[in-house]
Amino acid sequence: MYPWLVSHRQQLQALVRHGQLGHALLLKGMAGLGKRELAKELAQMLLCQHTSITPCNNCHSCQLNAAASHPDHHVITGEERSIGIDAIRQLGQVLNESARLGHGKVAVIMQAEKMTEAAANALLKTLEEPAGEATLILTSAHPEQLPPTVRSRCQQWLLPVPDSAAVLAWLSAQGQDGSLTALNVNQGSPLNTRDYLAAGTDRQRRQLLQQFAELAGHRHLLPTLQQGLLAEPRHLQWLQLLLQDALQLALGVNTALRLVDSEPLCRQLSRLGSARLNQALTELVQLRRTLQPTAGRPVNAALQLGQWLNRWTQLSAAGGRDGRLPH
Repeated sequence: MYPWLVSHRQQLQALVRHGQLGHALLLKGMAGLGKRELAKELAQMLLCQHTSITPCNNCHSCQLNAAASHPDHHVITGEERSIGIDAIRQLGQVLNESARLGHGKVAVIMQAEKMTEAAANALLKTLEEPAGEATLILTSAHPEQLPPTVRSRCQQWLLPVPDSAAVLAWLSAQGQDGSLTALNVNQGSPLNTRDYLAAGTDRQRRQLLQQFAELAGHRHLLPTLQQGLLAEPRHLQWLQLLLQDALQLALGVNTALRLVDSEPLCRQLSRLGSARLNQALTELVQLRRTLQPTAGRPVNAALQLGQWLNRWTQLSAAGGRDGRLPH
C-alpha cells in the first residue's frame, strides 16, 4: 500500500469492522493517487472470511483475491473510451445472483465518470436497492462529471494530494530523483510523477521550454518546437506554467515558482513585461481550450499552434527592441 493511503485504509477498515460502510462508496481524488489499489484492498476487506481481522491474507477468499480470480469480486476497469449501459446491466445481473462463497459480493467501477448517461441511469437502481450483501465501489478523478443522482447515493471518500516532502521521500525510495518541479508539473500526483520521471520526460520538458525561450532569435527552431508541443496535450501545459511563473516575476509577486528548475528562463521572459506575458498567456489558455477533444468541431491543431507561436515570436522580438506591444 502506498504510504499516503495507509491512514485511509485503516479508517475504511474500521468502518468495515463496525459495519458502518455504506453499500456504495465513491473514492474520489486526482489521477495517480492509487484509487485502484485502495479499491482492491477494500474489496479484499469486505470479502475476507475472517471479518474480525480483515483482511487476513490467508483465507480462501483472500487467496482468490490475490490471484485475481475471486468469483464474487467484479471489476469494470474503465480502460475503454466510455462505460456503456450493457456493462452496467450485466453487472447488475451478476450482483442479483447469490454470492458464490456466501460472504457478500463486491463490484468496482473504475473511472466511473466514463459512464454514459444511460449507463449512469441504469446504475441508479442498483445503488438504491443493492442485492443481498452487495457493495459497490466507484473511483473517479473527475467526480463532478458524475450525475448528482449517482453521487448523492454514494458514501463519498476524498483522497487529498499528499504532502510534497512525503512524496519526494517515496520517489527517492523508488530510485527516482524526484524534484518539486516534477511534482508541480504533475499537479502533485505521486504515481504520475513516478512514471514521468521513469520515462525521462523531465529532460524533454526542459528541452522544449529552452527552445521556446530561444524562439525569437532562432526561428529555425519553430518546426521542431511545434512538433514537440503537439506530441501530447500536457506539453502545452508546460508552456502555460512557464509563462505563469514569468508573469509572476514580472509583477513582483513573492510566491514560489512552479517550475523551480526553470527560474533562469522565467527571469529572462519576465523582462518582456507583464502586458506582453499576460497577452501570450491569455491566448495560450484559449488555445488549449480550443484544442480539447470536447471543445466541439475538430480544429487544425498544427495551424492553430503555429499561429500562436508566430504571434509569440513577434511579441517577444518586439519586447527586445522597444517597450511597445505589437498590434
